[in-house]
Amino acid sequence: MTSTVAVTGGSGFVGGRVISALKREGHHVVDLGRRPGRGGADEHAHVDLAAGRARVPRLGDVPLVHCAAEVRDGFDRGMFDRNSRIMESALALTTGRVVHVSSSSVYDLARPSVRAQPAEATGRYRWFGTYGESKFANEGQLVAARRASAVILRPHAVYGSGDTTLLPRVLRASRYGVLPLPLGGRAPHALTWVDNLAAAVLAALRADVDGTHAVNVTDDDPVPIGDAFRAVVGRPLRVVHVPMRTARHVAAVARGRSGISPYSVRQLGLERTYDVGGTEELLGWAPEPGTLARLAALRPS
Repeated sequence: MTSTVAVTGGSGFVGGRVISALKREGHHVVDLGRRPGRGGADEHAHVDLAAGRARVPRLGDVPLVHCAAEVRDGFDRGMFDRNSRIMESALALTTGRVVHVSSSSVYDLARPSVRAQPAEATGRYRWFGTYGESKFANEGQLVAARRASAVILRPHAVYGSGDTTLLPRVLRASRYGVLPLPLGGRAPHALTWVDNLAAAVLAALRADVDGTHAVNVTDDDPVPIGDAFRAVVGRPLRVVHVPMRTARHVAAVARGRSGISPYSVRQLGLERTYDVGGTEELLGWAPEPGTLARLAALRPS
């Protein structure tokens, strides 16, 4: 049966893919944001979510997929405030189920994430950028709203065709054929294919869920981060070991230039794998494997 689903952030990489997936399942999609979304939504409502909840339309009990957020490396209290207003406005849109696309950045980046459980995201640690802190705060806003049914999805390093963030960074960092990484790029990472994430969104909309639950969403075949870079670059790439202490010092000096920041060093230099057993149990969904093959298919021609 066709049902209406509202989507925020539809003009972005993830939101646009979610809209496409919803349309393939026959849903009537309402895209809300400052710019029309990708993916062919049935309706677009011009809404500036950052302006506050007083200016948003009320859609009744329509399910909401919330993908909108401001994304930027480094520290910016203004961004924190804007992301808080965006979440507040999104929650004012509907009284129905909410599927919130959060981030693995809510976990403690100072230590490895080794099959991290959702309960490990406590916020009682140092943040290495406003983005992760704001996403954790957004999750808290959703929990405090006490919706009858809500699912928080935490993907790590979303990739796929049409990506304008992760893939360009990989290519820029590898352009000289030498890539310095802590542990020589051996740290395993569970990346997230954007279509796996979209499928998880659909499963979260269908699942019988009471209360608010947070789950991880990644591919099920973690790969060494150096191998992931090699797969995308598609040409000889020498990954050399840099001690974490040295990498942290360089990041502190670079302050985000050339994509080098305290956030990126800790994300790439340590293991980042996440337990998805609870995701499969709650949503009745399992990710499709094939990370390296899909990364190789993204190589620029």
